[in-house]
Amino acid sequence: MSKTMAESTKNNDSNNTKENISQPHYLMWFRRDLRIHDNTALAALCERANDDNAQVSAVFFLTPEQWQAHDMSLTQLDHIARTLPILAKDLHTQLNIKLTVQVCPSFIDCVETLSTLCQSNKISCIMANHEYEGNEIERDEQLTKQLAETDIEFIRWHDQCILPPQSITTNDDSMYQVFTPFYKKWRQTLEVGDIQIHKAAAINNNKVDLKSLKTNADSSEAIEVLCKNVVSDYQQQLQSNEAYKYIDTDGQLSQACSAYPAGEIAACHRLDQFIAEDINNYDVSRDVPSLQATSQLSAYLTIGAISPRLCYLQAIKALGELNGNDVDNFDSFNNTDNSDINRWISELAWRDFYRHVLVEKPALIRYQAYKHQTDIKINWSYNHDDFAAWCEGKTGVPLVDAAMRCLNATGFMHNRLRMITAMFLTKDLLIDWRLGERYFMQQLIDGDFASNNGGWQWSASTGTDAAPYFRIMNPFSQAKTHDSDAIFIKTWLPELKEIPAIILHSEDKMRKLLSTSGQLVKINYPKPMVEHKVARQLAIAEFKQ
Repeated sequence: MSKTMAESTKNNDSNNTKENISQPHYLMWFRRDLRIHDNTALAALCERANDDNAQVSAVFFLTPEQWQAHDMSLTQLDHIARTLPILAKDLHTQLNIKLTVQVCPSFIDCVETLSTLCQSNKISCIMANHEYEGNEIERDEQLTKQLAETDIEFIRWHDQCILPPQSITTNDDSMYQVFTPFYKKWRQTLEVGDIQIHKAAAINNNKVDLKSLKTNADSSEAIEVLCKNVVSDYQQQLQSNEAYKYIDTDGQLSQACSAYPAGEIAACHRLDQFIAEDINNYDVSRDVPSLQATSQLSAYLTIGAISPRLCYLQAIKALGELNGNDVDNFDSFNNTDNSDINRWISELAWRDFYRHVLVEKPALIRYQAYKHQTDIKINWSYNHDDFAAWCEGKTGVPLVDAAMRCLNATGFMHNRLRMITAMFLTKDLLIDWRLGERYFMQQLIDGDFASNNGGWQWSASTGTDAAPYFRIMNPFSQAKTHDSDAIFIKTWLPELKEIPAIILHSEDKMRKLLSTSGQLVKINYPKPMVEHKVARQLAIAEFKQ
């Protein structure tokens, strides 16, 4: 602002409104970054706005048609909907920024709405954080071209990963195809670098109201009402979806709401609790599904209610305290005393890895396998009845069925169980991994494309650093190892609560128990739909060719 303009504003209070109009006006576009603390784009925008004496508005678009096309789960949409009113209140009280939430059915509508908003509100700069999926990239590229015609800036920042895509490469600048060397370089890069937490500063004298032509809400109360209506409509539309044939959506929403309180404060509290109580036992307890010993932060990370950098730095702090505040030696992460914390850090690295892979191989978003030549040679099955039995949790394999019923009831599945159920579908039943990948996305509260696709292709042996095709998990022995007392199985399969674990963990004993001649008491549970040993040999033979 010029000196003359500043003096005029100061000396003539009656012209405040007129002068505010002449101030620069910037826009923060929230996407999968629903937080204030350590939000890269938000911090950068606030800094620039205060330097330029600019007004700041914020916007979030509810895009139900687009999300349904992307198979977003009802529980995840509800989590976003519950988070937005909290974000609006925090933005207003802490940063003096008003959040407007608008309904734009598709990404195309978002582009048109943003262009109109910029013209109507004299916005000269939009900032947002990068999204790496295909439609999101196309949307941003289209918006960039459209805004450039009127000299409006659209600036994006890397924020979803701890280290941005294409920053961890081999010596010939190519993407790592195997996780272990990626992880080693990722750790080394972080330990010699300086990871910053981005602090957003409050905007001074920010009284602008965002003029809008579409359905919108700009108070926490109005946002809550708008979001509830969108969730309700979304839920009704899903009733005709085959993926929700087995789902009590009201019950699923209730379970998810109870398990995942909304907001940044809730996410940070969960991180603190995990660091204090569970991280030092993580390496072993993380594989026991009856224990809630994992961080359970994935749902918050997926919608950006907590920063992955904050998670990493808190883990490093805990590691430092364990090592006497000495974490400078990279070899220390091989110390068995630190295996628990380092194991969790490696999970954060896996999250980065799959996003880096997606940027390197954008065809993954188009249903393509990473190992395309392997994928096209497999005679994948599309047996509807087999797939339906898997979805409903009626395969006759206790751990698989318990896991699927847990997913259907809560919108969440333990990571070890995701591998077991995925490998059962793709190896024991030889059903195309894409069907399972989609079903998971339709149900998971923490579903995001990169991690979900990476996990499914790992299990199907078609992805980067995938499980060797001959290593096929036996779901009965997995149950014996990770649910030894069958606590998890009996929680979700009450019809088996009287059956001893020693029987539930043996396919032969289960078949004998459920046979007509051997069943002394009628049990409403199916026989295993395939014999694992036979199915394993068939899968190996299929992959060998």
